[in-house]
Formats: sequence, structure tokens, C-alpha cells
Amino acid sequence: MRRWLSLFLAVCLGLSLTGCQPEVDDPEPPPSETVSPFPTKSPETAQFSLAYDPGASLHPLTGDSQTNQDLTGLVYQGLYELDNEFVPHPVLAASGEPGGDGYSWTFTVKQGVMFSDGTPLTAQHAAASLNTARTSGPYAARLSGVTGVTAADETTLTVYLSAPNGNLPALLDIPVVLEGEPGSAPLGTGCYQYEAAGERLYLQTNPHHAGGAALPYATIPLTAAATANERIAAFDSGAVTAVTTEFSSPYALGYAGSYETCDYPTTNLLYMGFKATGGPCQSALVRQAFSRAFDRESLVQVELSGHGDAACLPVSPLCGDYDQASAALLEYDLEQAAGLLAQAGYERNEEDNLLYHRRTPLAVTVLVNSDNESRQAAADALAASLTQLGASVTVDTLPWDNYVQALAAGRFDIYIGEVRLTGDFDPSPLLTGALNYGGYSDWELTQALTAWKSAQGEARTQAAQALWAKFVQDAPIAPLCFKRGSLLVRWGMASNLQPTRANPFYRMEEWSTTSHS
Repeated sequence: MRRWLSLFLAVCLGLSLTGCQPEVDDPEPPPSETVSPFPTKSPETAQFSLAYDPGASLHPLTGDSQTNQDLTGLVYQGLYELDNEFVPHPVLAASGEPGGDGYSWTFTVKQGVMFSDGTPLTAQHAAASLNTARTSGPYAARLSGVTGVTAADETTLTVYLSAPNGNLPALLDIPVVLEGEPGSAPLGTGCYQYEAAGERLYLQTNPHHAGGAALPYATIPLTAAATANERIAAFDSGAVTAVTTEFSSPYALGYAGSYETCDYPTTNLLYMGFKATGGPCQSALVRQAFSRAFDRESLVQVELSGHGDAACLPVSPLCGDYDQASAALLEYDLEQAAGLLAQAGYERNEEDNLLYHRRTPLAVTVLVNSDNESRQAAADALAASLTQLGASVTVDTLPWDNYVQALAAGRFDIYIGEVRLTGDFDPSPLLTGALNYGGYSDWELTQALTAWKSAQGEARTQAAQALWAKFVQDAPIAPLCFKRGSLLVRWGMASNLQPTRANPFYRMEEWSTTSHS
């Protein structure tokens, strides 16, 4: 069976893509209605089952299929896992301590943990997995600050950093694997393992996982569903009984029928970027005013149907590093926004009812890409608010390639962007790195950012307050909201769902189910 499974998975792995593409929105139109190739099952007869993409890799470190990545938390574990407040909790790690200079962390791995074939977990396995992740598409960016990982013995490994990171465990919810035969999916320490029977692929409980007896399902069939249309058809028919989606995506519109929805917070930030090197947004007062001119709660409730968390800082409001006092200074308030523009020297002209600064009208161009409805909604909402304030607003809606070119050339005053931040909510790419399209630069904020990133415990709380106070003063970008993902489960099959960003099936052993398979 083991050799047959290796051959089965090798076909899946061999068909996978090896390149790493930048994270962009899928420009395809919403799926049209199709006739389901799957026989319809009632909730009473449907077995709990999940989708997988047979044409993509099942390798948790190098695979690029989100459908297959959704299965990762059932088969694999990391040194840590993040809860829905983005607090890292040890899983395979017994302990972790930073070095005295902050440029390294030393971890010990738990004893008694085994992979699904009975092989004991060692620090060498963890080090090898992290080193593989450092060059893999899904994890390379997150581990760009890691310069090396070594295992001193079977219980201890050290992670070396290019700069101190006091919250490194938040980045280490990365699967630890035991590589098997060439071309096969590696083994994991999670509650399930991949098994094959005939032409079908299953998840079978891992006999070497301590919590296996408490799981609600002994076997979970996997149904081949490579495309969005196939996943929708499989879910509607009952061939697949749980899927993840993002309701701001056009594909979410295709799901129908009776199902339970459970949201989970993500690090996907929707934000406004400002051109800080010229035009009206080179003024910090104007940037503050524009931030206060945006009704974030309305965007979340109306355009995202509640599937998001409004945020004025580039860190989730669910996270302990979110400073409410600082955030309140950038919240929606058109009266305060008008006052800030007055401080910046803008006065209303009674003839055309527009704001002017020394005879120059307050005119802004808002750049947005045409293949993302939630960003277009944000651009339109911003334009309406700024027009109400007395600005002349042009919304420049461009296809993705033209949008990127316009960003690089600085042909905007404001742009609507979206980025997936890492689990430690490091905003460096937006403020000082490759995504700083507006050219913002300030030494004091850079120093405050460095201090926060390296701090721990109570010192981290204080550093966060100092950082966000400086952020509010400069308003280099205007965060709008963090999007939420959703786990959909056919109605009546399970309750007490607790999905997280990295694992939709987090704490499945605590689910309440109508039947056990």
C-alpha cells in the first residue's frame, strides 16, 4: 500500500508547477452555472469529505495550490501555530529563546512525537524543513530575514537572523516534514495521513498521533476538484462537504444550498497608499485627513458583507499589538478631516465649492485595478468622501498590468492596494521596502519600527505604542481593513468550528458532529 501511495502521489507532485508567482488577484470572471458531474447527496447520506487538486503538488512546503494547502493542517504540524488573535502557541516546539544579541533563536523540540510511519521527530527534521521553506514559493518571503537554520543535536536547533525579531515564533507555523521516496508527499506528525485505495485518495487517522482517538472522522475521502467550478459543483452536490472561500471573491457567488459559515481572520490588508514625494499627499496633514475621510466599517459591512475587520493600523485589531488609542486618531470623522485640511492651508472657494491652497485646487487621482471588485468599491467610497470634503477626484481604473506600471511610475496621488502580511504583522515592505510605491521615508519611524520588531513582552507593548503614535503622526499609508476567510460546511454536519488562517480545520477534535465515519 505504501509503495502504491507513493506512486499515486508522485503523479500529483509531478504535475505541479515549480515557479513562484507574485500574489495577485485572479482576473477570471465569476463562474457560470454548470451541470454538476457529481451525484447529489442529501445531508443525511453525505460523508464528510474534502477537495484536493490532483494536478498540483501535495507537498506542504513547495506546493502552490490553495485547495491542497487547506489540507496541510490535518497532515502536518509546525513548531508553532497561531490562534485567531495571532498569538503563537508551541506545537512541536517545547521551548524557544532568543539569543542575547537578538540575532538568533534556539528551540528545543518536543520528545515523544512521531511521524505517521513511527519515525521519532528530531531537531534535524525541523531544521531541514525550515531550510526547504526558505527557498520555497509559499514561505521564502516570510523567512527572508532568516540567514540559516542548524540543528546542534536531535533536540536543539538554532535559527539565525539578519535582524532581531522578538516575535519570530509567529513566523514558524511552517510544516515540519519527513521526506519519503522521491516524488512522493512527505510524512507529517498531524492527526491524519494520506492513504490511497484503488483510484481514490483519503485522509486516514495517523496511528502515531496522540489525539487520533478523539477525532470525529476516522477516514476523510478526498474528491478531485481542480478548478473553482469543480469545487463549487462538488460542494453543491455533497461530494465535498467543506470548502474555504473569500466572500469578496467572485467565485464565492457560486456557492449555493444550505451550509454553515464560520469566518476566520487573515493577514490580508486592504489599504490606501499615498504618493509622499509630490502632489497634495506629500503633506502629512493631508494624509491624515484622507485617512479620516474613509468609512471603514461601512466598507466591511456593505461591500464585504461583514467578512472583514476594519483597521486604522497595519496590524489586525484582534492582535495585542493593535493600539486602540492611536487608531482612534485616524478613524472616520469627516469633520476632523475637514479641520486637518484647513490646517494644511486649504480653503473652500464659494464659487465652485472646491478646496484650494494658494489658488491650487485640491485635485487627486485614485488608482485602482479593474479586476478586483472590493478595491474598486473602496476607490469609489473614497472618491465620494473626498468629493464631499471639496476635493476634485479622478478614479483611474486600469487592468492589472497597467495598474502595476502606473504604480511603478508614480502616476497616482492615492492607490488602493492589498497585501498579505506575515503572521508577525511586519509592515516593513509597505513602509520601507518594495511595496513603498509612494516613496515615504522617515528615519524616526524606521527606528521605531526596528525597536518594535525586536522587542518582547511588556517592552513590545511599549514599543508598539511608540511606533503607532509616530505612524498616526505621519500617516504614510491608510489601512482600511483585514479581510476574513470563510469555512463553509454543509448544514447539519458539524458545529463548534474553529478555523484559523493557516488551518481551516483547527481543533477538529473539538467539533460536534452528527455522525462519525
